[in-house]
Amino acid sequence: MTGKEVTVTLWGVEAEKFDSSGQPVVAIKGARLSDFGGRSLSALFSSTVMVNPDIFEAFRLRAWYDQGGYALNSQSLTQTRSLTSGSAMNWKTLSDVKNEHMGHGEKAEYFSCVATVVYMRKENCLYQACPSSGCNKKVIDQQNGMYRCEKCNKEFPNFCYRLLLSVSSTHKKYHEHQTFSDFCSDHANLADIWDNQWVTCFQETAEVLLGHSAEELGQLRETDEAAFNEVFHKTNFTTHIFKNRVKLETYNDESRVKVTVMDILPVDHREYSRRLLSNIQKLAR
Repeated sequence: MTGKEVTVTLWGVEAEKFDSSGQPVVAIKGARLSDFGGRSLSALFSSTVMVNPDIFEAFRLRAWYDQGGYALNSQSLTQTRSLTSGSAMNWKTLSDVKNEHMGHGEKAEYFSCVATVVYMRKENCLYQACPSSGCNKKVIDQQNGMYRCEKCNKEFPNFCYRLLLSVSSTHKKYHEHQTFSDFCSDHANLADIWDNQWVTCFQETAEVLLGHSAEELGQLRETDEAAFNEVFHKTNFTTHIFKNRVKLETYNDESRVKVTVMDILPVDHREYSRRLLSNIQKLAR
């Protein structure tokens, strides 16, 4: 009703079952907000998506839309995310990132690429975290049915699983690692036609990439190891648009470029092909 519109990305089962016929009212709880190259929403696997919910706000919005709201010239908050907007997306090949020494300056740099997942390490990708909102600290199993969080200085009867596809051996705090390479060895390897790159995926992007929530993966690891392994196997050789942050980081006098995935989008192959053709025409001129 404010005259704004925004793009929402649905994944997995939510995408498969979604029916847009009749222009339904949609309510989403727990969506992820991204402002990388424009505002957008992503319905994670932990999000709740309701179509035509039986609530007052939905009826109010429906009435507004049917009585003339549909004719409003709305303003998109997601225009700069268009695949045809090369400058806004800062498209790079993985070899460009290395050849141009991106991330070596004082500030982090951002780039987008179309790449394929060629390998993901599943070892130590999950850890038992504090259930307090916003904490995410690894808890200590007290072996008595309770889990202690040193940060909150409390014990809890439960924990929540957290995904972190970036640490090679343990999920300890940075100062507990002996070398920077131990702290930063990444667990997802992307490749395009020119090069490959190890990247880090935190909880939200890891859930999107794997197609499962951290809680689902935690349960699978405990009850069905074969199904757990299959999740990672199916992720290999899938292609996506990756929006990344790149920065040279130093720890214990060791430096390396760290690439962190900020957002993952599906590839619109029609728009992607148009962009490639446009680039070919520019080069030909």
